[in-house]
Amino acid sequence: MTTDQRTARTYLYAIMLTGFAATGLYGVGGFSLEGLDSALRSTGRVAFLVLITAFAARPLQDLLRKPWTAKLLRNRRQLGVAFAGIHTGHLVFILYKVYLLPDLALVDIISHSGIVVYGFILAMLVTSFQGPARAIGPTAWKVLHKLGLYVLFVAFLVSQVPRTLDALELINAILIGLALLAIAARVAAFIQRQRR
Repeated sequence: MTTDQRTARTYLYAIMLTGFAATGLYGVGGFSLEGLDSALRSTGRVAFLVLITAFAARPLQDLLRKPWTAKLLRNRRQLGVAFAGIHTGHLVFILYKVYLLPDLALVDIISHSGIVVYGFILAMLVTSFQGPARAIGPTAWKVLHKLGLYVLFVAFLVSQVPRTLDALELINAILIGLALLAIAARVAAFIQRQRR
């Protein structure tokens, strides 16, 4: 199996699994708007967990150099592609919500920053295939993927922070904690590189 075939397979599987899981959550919620919102929150949270894993892959390998961290780093591209697939499924459910609520504009659901996020997801997904990656060149590819990783990470981290502390749910607190650990790992790996 070629790298492009593996990338395409990961993307499609992530979309399908997200679709099945989100539909199940929507059904458990009685196919109501609350159930749909629950499905949207859940798919967003799972996507963020995958993103945190991809974000932490390089620093964990730099710091720990264990077989599992090496495997994690080798599969970082597939994690990113899975993240894009989950968010494609997430977008389908957003569009379905707009269909259910015709008075609700898509721009009301996806903020301007959300459009930037989806723009980066699309650009990074497309350039995960060998042809587009060669077309933009290794320097532009590296800039796009590094900048995109940080933009997506910050955007998702901010999305987990509630307006008030009373609204903080356990799952949000766990995701925020994992994200902060991933940032700490990046800082520690950077300091270690500088000392060398």
